[in-house]
Amino acid sequence: MQAPTVITILYTMNLLKKSLIASAVLASTSAYSSGVFLHELGTNDLGLAAAGKAARAQDASVMATNPAGLSNVEGQSFTGGLMALYGDAEYQIDDNTSAGNVIGFVPLGSAFYSQQMNDKVTLGIGVYGNYGMGLQYENFPVKTATTQALTIQPSASYQINDQWSVGAALGIQYGMFEVDANAPSLGISNVKTDDTDIAYNAKLGLLFSLNENTRFGLGYSSETELEFDVPGVEMAPATMPQTLTFSAFHQLNDKLAIMGNLGWEDWSEYQTLLETPTEDTYHIAIGSRYQVNQKLTWNAGIAFDSSLYQSQSAGDLTIPSGDAWRIGTGVEYQLSEQRSMGVAFEVLFNESSENIIGGSFDQPTLYFLTATYSWAE
Repeated sequence: MQAPTVITILYTMNLLKKSLIASAVLASTSAYSSGVFLHELGTNDLGLAAAGKAARAQDASVMATNPAGLSNVEGQSFTGGLMALYGDAEYQIDDNTSAGNVIGFVPLGSAFYSQQMNDKVTLGIGVYGNYGMGLQYENFPVKTATTQALTIQPSASYQINDQWSVGAALGIQYGMFEVDANAPSLGISNVKTDDTDIAYNAKLGLLFSLNENTRFGLGYSSETELEFDVPGVEMAPATMPQTLTFSAFHQLNDKLAIMGNLGWEDWSEYQTLLETPTEDTYHIAIGSRYQVNQKLTWNAGIAFDSSLYQSQSAGDLTIPSGDAWRIGTGVEYQLSEQRSMGVAFEVLFNESSENIIGGSFDQPTLYFLTATYSWAE
């Protein structure tokens, strides 16, 4: 009986080790905006809570949502930004023990450039990171689980006539993850592993300009799967869902413009660590731009995203998500006729959630701050 007992113990410890590594990998890869889609790209859209992002089409960053919008961007256009994300998401393991704030500070950024080739074709390229999070746990076998993905996106638009434009883009995602786990009581000492992967997705867009003051945009992004290789562990791919976004933009007068979004995200295909039931999510946003004077513009917006969980009492320990409200505001200042800068702030309030192993997140909140610089010629 001695040998089988030892074998059983060793086998159980091996399973625990594999499970631990798998959970750490999922903890990092499922941190795609902590389980909610990151509309934030480090652009001026942050101050609008991303409202109108597929139709506003006032600079090269529109390619990230709707490449057809490049047809509305004349000449050469560049916009870039640096963004700081701070996540306040404490994971309560049980009534007496906390794993601390699992998100903390994350730096992000973006850069977009487009050039009008002729009266029909506009080309562009974007580099941005809207996928990535560093999760850190206290009093937990997983110490850190970090993932990042950089997207490089060549894009093109074609203006069919004065009203209709179409666009397409290729998203090239370079994903990286790293895990550090330690549980000596389980025979797991300083398990560290990392890997990288490259994945691709397609973006398609449509832009309809009713007149010079009113535009409608439709953007589609296909599913992306990053597959990380962990020795001895069979991993499901980290899935970024397919999305569909409809936006409208209307310039009411010389001072005020209003805009909005309706969106859908295919989270029902997503597999969580605890295999909790998920469902598709829906997005709605409204925003406004007010021209304070010749140099200063004020942006404001609010957005709502539904939860990916079928039940908030059956959530997941790696995804502090639920029904989410975004509130954003910001200003843009015209430095010269061709140069401008902007500052924007947004706060994202998530619904509380519990999971089947007794842990919970109590109203996790994300804060975003971005600074941008743009020029057009």
